Amino acid sequence: MNMSGICLRSTVLAISLLTVLSACNMTVNGVNFGKLATAGQHLSQAGGIDEKQEMQLGDEFAAMLLGASRLHPNPALQQYVNTVGTYLATHSDRPELPWTFAVLDTPDLNAFAIPGGYVFISSGLLANLSSEAELAAVLSHEIVHITERHHLREIERQNSVGLLSTIASVAAEYQQEHHSERPSARAYQNRQIAENVLSAGHLLYTKGLGRDDELAADAMAVRLCARAGYDPYALAAVMQQLDRIGSDSSALSLLLATHPAPAERLSQLEQQLNQLPAMAQPKLDLTGRFIAALQH
Repeated sequence: MNMSGICLRSTVLAISLLTVLSACNMTVNGVNFGKLATAGQHLSQAGGIDEKQEMQLGDEFAAMLLGASRLHPNPALQQYVNTVGTYLATHSDRPELPWTFAVLDTPDLNAFAIPGGYVFISSGLLANLSSEAELAAVLSHEIVHITERHHLREIERQNSVGLLSTIASVAAEYQQEHHSERPSARAYQNRQIAENVLSAGHLLYTKGLGRDDELAADAMAVRLCARAGYDPYALAAVMQQLDRIGSDSSALSLLLATHPAPAERLSQLEQQLNQLPAMAQPKLDLTGRFIAALQH
């Protein structure tokens, strides 16, 4: 994908997720329950999520995330992060996905992967990185979550207790009451249920994935960085920085609630790094580009 394509997709993402979705009849707080209902019905029938349904879910979860956090207003910074991320994605196991990378305007130190190829990093975390290799390491970790379908597998597990089937039911009830000439107490209740379902989807990102998925993403991110020409030790440097910040920092609260402790991740990373071949030396030195992007 060329630079103009990257910029165009970023623009389309921001416009479509924040405005187009609001025109849908079954949209609540920016999330299209109709699309989620369809995906839920397909999942219930087929027992798994195919790539088309992954894209639907990804669009709606991205809208959900952007409903809670706005994009950083600096277009040059957005373009830079998208450029680095897209380059890494071409070296991943799913280069054909329509990848989008963006910066959220929040002081929290965190990053998010969303099915379908969406990766977000917070401006707070970005400000605590010291090189493009470290940025690449963080983005690689999130890319791996998508290529390995970690969130999708968790959604499929949750469906065993009817999460997406519940979304389908609530969406149907909400639509019926929404078009009623005389909104009832039931309509108000359905709106509350819809909000609760929205929260249930959000729970996937507030409780996090399992420890094994997170450590596996770290291990595979190291290899993805090396394959793309970045320093494979950069993720360990990020973990060291997060460990120095400490668990009492409010900016780290969500990351620590959804990931193993940085010290544990660092210990596991050291084992992975010891297994890398000696030839896995960094080929890219883009410190100047990283500094310029953050100072823009």
